[in-house]
Amino acid sequence: MTKTDLKVEPIPSSTKGNAVASRSELAERLYDLLSMPSWEGRELAPELEKLEKRYEACPYSELIYLLSHLRFPPDEAKHHWLSIVEHRGLMEERLGSHVDLRVALASYFVQVNRQLDNPIIIEMRLFDEARAFAYRDELTGLRNYRFLSEILPQEVLRSDQYNVPLTLIMIDIDGFKDFNDRHGHEAGNRALATIGRLITESLREVDFAIRYGGEEFALVAPSTPKIGGRILAERVRRRVESHPFAGDDGGQAESLTVSLGVATYPADATGAAELVRVADRAMYHAKASGKNRVQLYGENRRSHRRIGIELEGRFGFYHPDDHPLRTVDISEGGIRFATSQAVERGDLLDLSLRLPGLQRILTFAGRVVQVREAEGRWEAAVRIIDMPSPDRHLLAQYIRRQPAHDLG
Repeated sequence: MTKTDLKVEPIPSSTKGNAVASRSELAERLYDLLSMPSWEGRELAPELEKLEKRYEACPYSELIYLLSHLRFPPDEAKHHWLSIVEHRGLMEERLGSHVDLRVALASYFVQVNRQLDNPIIIEMRLFDEARAFAYRDELTGLRNYRFLSEILPQEVLRSDQYNVPLTLIMIDIDGFKDFNDRHGHEAGNRALATIGRLITESLREVDFAIRYGGEEFALVAPSTPKIGGRILAERVRRRVESHPFAGDDGGQAESLTVSLGVATYPADATGAAELVRVADRAMYHAKASGKNRVQLYGENRRSHRRIGIELEGRFGFYHPDDHPLRTVDISEGGIRFATSQAVERGDLLDLSLRLPGLQRILTFAGRVVQVREAEGRWEAAVRIIDMPSPDRHLLAQYIRRQPAHDLG
């Protein structure tokens, strides 16, 4: 495997809610506006204000990308857009005539902000078709490695923003060279295309299927924990295993199988390139362990990183009395703490926790999922079931800043 060093580019995070669906919906709305025959750009102001109420500053990032193929974080993109509108007004004053907003945008990024050295004018439909072709694998119709190198860093940033796990599944066809040798390359190509279709049929709408190269594929599953990744991988494995593949020689159809490796960010990796490496490693472990199986990276790792640390906090049983606790370890999904107060599995707790360096106290609700008692002290594992978004974000950022020697 030679493609594991993905280029991580600063692609902006997306909007609230379903990140992939929201971004797609936003891009389609902007594309429709730009495609209107009478478009001049002046009617964009009220439309952008409407979109900004739903997507915050993201419409400006998407709009500039559609017009120039330059990527900026949302707030920076909004600043550029307002500067472009102002620049257009100055151009019209100097020229004494109307200036198309696209001309003003090109002038701004060539002469004022200097982001474009050699701009090329291309009709939008042709650009869109060329871009779509560049990101598709011709044989299978799946997205290609180039697409993965762009989308995976973007999904990692979204995972950070929304504090949700991101799962990557690497897939390799078992014994594909032998199948090719027996039946010929045409039969092999048909098998690749068929497996691509079987993989696609196994996915949700928000997942991405990629032909990584040769007989290897990748699946990107946003907002998916490791257990969800295992379920998805098993679904793909069973679909391929049960499908008959015929050769060109008219002989009896035979089976093909796949080996799959599953890894999750941020539990298994600190970035996109490392996520590919560890998922790849898990996939090779699956092949070495007998093929036609799913292997989770770090088999017992959780979807959220867990660190061992002692922090002071309080907990109660939803009544005025509360009790002190000291954490044993914490993760984005839960905490384990020690206390002198008896707790039982299934208890619903109201908890508070003070993180070092923060003035405010984090509050959340949790369910006790495991209890161990020894000599009048209890150690309880609690799964977080409700936590305000700002507090969850602070907890996630604190955990991810800690040294790498975590507990898995």
